[in-house]
Amino acid sequence: MDVVRRSSDHVDFDLDDRRPSVRRARRWITANVPDLDQSTRLDLLMIADALLTNAIEHATAPRRLRLSRLRDRHVVRVEVFDASPQLLPVLGKPGGRGLHHRGLLLVNRLASRWGVDPRARYKAVWGEVVV
Repeated sequence: MDVVRRSSDHVDFDLDDRRPSVRRARRWITANVPDLDQSTRLDLLMIADALLTNAIEHATAPRRLRLSRLRDRHVVRVEVFDASPQLLPVLGKPGGRGLHHRGLLLVNRLASRWGVDPRARYKAVWGEVVV
């Protein structure tokens, strides 16, 4: 996972195709939002984990993670970009069996807002937490 762009309000990482990149992303997010209270930070980490896991399991590379602080709206946003514009995420079934396919249900529950921004050659799935 390499930092590819940094500005005053966000940082972007390129992600590889392995699960360890999810663990590295969690560590990086934790280190870069030290001012968040523990509950909000945990919500943000769970949202990021769900979005990253979906991108790795269901979409194609290249993939990128963006962490942004939108100070004017008092939110932190995590976005995951992937090269699968046609694959819009689908919410899992509440009460379904197993642990898989519930990531976006979790995002829907924890995020103050979330959504999908489809583009011609990629999409971004994002979630926000209020800070």
